[in-house]
Amino acid sequence: MSNSSFHLYQLQKVDLRLDHLNQRLEKIALLLNNNPRLVKAQNQVDLTLSIIHGKEDELAKLEQTAAAKKIKIDQSEAALYNGKIINPKELKDLQAEINSLKRAVGTVEDEQLTLMSQLEEIHLTLLQDQKSYDSVLAESESDNQQLFGEKSELDKEKEKLITERQAASGQIQAEVMNIYEKLRMSKNHIAVSAIEDQSCATCGSEITASDIQKARSSTSLSFCPSCGRIIYAG
Repeated sequence: MSNSSFHLYQLQKVDLRLDHLNQRLEKIALLLNNNPRLVKAQNQVDLTLSIIHGKEDELAKLEQTAAAKKIKIDQSEAALYNGKIINPKELKDLQAEINSLKRAVGTVEDEQLTLMSQLEEIHLTLLQDQKSYDSVLAESESDNQQLFGEKSELDKEKEKLITERQAASGQIQAEVMNIYEKLRMSKNHIAVSAIEDQSCATCGSEITASDIQKARSSTSLSFCPSCGRIIYAG
């Protein structure tokens, strides 16, 4: 177990840096896959498009209604003027129906004009939404270039650290590595604590002179009596 605490302390430096790199790489992956501003801008474009489609559907229905009423007007006018109907009351009723249909067509056409005006305004809104999306997209692509550059550098450093870790762990006995790994899991990734001013640098508890002397020994591991971490006396 020669110099185990020293090797563990050096290994922990590598592991802590790897932890930091992995956290940052995970965040970069999230940023690359889900840009909140870009998603918001796209949602706004989609919302405006859905409004446009709804208005277009309304306009199509109004056009069908107007067309049906105009056909009915043509049929009624043909009946009015073909001479087959001679009863004055029937002729009067038929004229009244034609007038009513024409008023209805006028109402529908007014609704069509209102809808077309609304569509023009919404299309202008869509253009603005699209410009906003394109602007955010351009910024996102610029940010992504920076993120990809950072990711590349972090990946290189991570590869180097993994090699260093393999070299460091190769100098540590298997049972000692097992203790270290368990403490890493249970002690918030800090398995080894240096001694500073005769105290555990992590939890601040005082370390006795005998425990410090034991920590300097190369024959065994020494643990903080308070937090249970391996202590390294330098």
